[in-house]
Amino acid sequence: MKVRSSVSSLILLLAAVGWAQSLPNDSSDPLRGDARGRVAVSGEVSSEVPLAGSLTVELAPNSGGAVIESVPLGGDGSFEFRAVAPGDYELRITGFANSSIYRERVQITGANQRLTIRVPAPSSGGRSGEATVSLRQLQHKIPPQAQKAFDKGQSAAAKGKQEEAAEQFRRAVSVDPEFAEAYNSLGAAYVALGELPEAAEQFQKTIDLEPEHRMALPNLAIVLGKMKHFHEAAQVARRALKVVPGMATVRFILAVSLLAEHSDSAEALDNLQRAAPEIPKARLLAANLLARNGRREDAVKQLEEYLRATPAQDAERSKVEAWLAQLQNSSAEGRP
Repeated sequence: MKVRSSVSSLILLLAAVGWAQSLPNDSSDPLRGDARGRVAVSGEVSSEVPLAGSLTVELAPNSGGAVIESVPLGGDGSFEFRAVAPGDYELRITGFANSSIYRERVQITGANQRLTIRVPAPSSGGRSGEATVSLRQLQHKIPPQAQKAFDKGQSAAAKGKQEEAAEQFRRAVSVDPEFAEAYNSLGAAYVALGELPEAAEQFQKTIDLEPEHRMALPNLAIVLGKMKHFHEAAQVARRALKVVPGMATVRFILAVSLLAEHSDSAEALDNLQRAAPEIPKARLLAANLLARNGRREDAVKQLEEYLRATPAQDAERSKVEAWLAQLQNSSAEGRP
């Protein structure tokens, strides 16, 4: 059955808005160890900053190549690879639409091994967790009681105890209503708990205190996109990109929001192409947009790049291959 671009556009848009994640590798052996020497490896992830949204942990060869195994990160920060051969690997943590959050080289030595992954707070670049601090905030003194609650909340969040973290962050802002970082962290805790309207409210409170906050602006744009408030998401995403222009996830959110609102397709395409190196699914939306505008050869290039960048077990691969063949056949036959 042929995959028509008009149908695939709806599927892809819904997948993008739905925070699509890579599916686990179904070819992995379900046993905890087997005759081929594969073993089960568990681990835990902690972070110096809140990590919002659904996350995936992947294992790939250090030399590059397809992902060997992909598993969801549990709410408590735990994960388990079920069948891995001993050797050197690259462990990756990915987020919304397969955007890269963290990478680390690890060595698998044998059964019953436990990996401890610590994600540091970024210090610079598009993923920076630093806030642009106003003179008002520099002069603002955080009461010790609020700081203590905030620190407890950060510790709880790093351990995946989001309800406890939220309670501590609420305590911090009740003591200090101008504690911008506590509002942002509370928003991230609400995201982890699936309470998106509450999360958006907290991110907005952060922005009210710090209009150029480097974490709250992207966080709010992402949450608004997930809530399908596309008009507001696009507005916030544009603001966020003025502060963190290199953040691929925000560019992807802006593009999806524009497409959902049937807005400027040129702006959407530009942002999809900028996001694509970090978010391969952006190439699928770009290909659909290009095909609709009669640019079939450019659409073909986007699909070919997507297939080169994604593992063989990618859930969308067969659909993309069928779509690519359709576009190539249409080009060869000269059909519009």
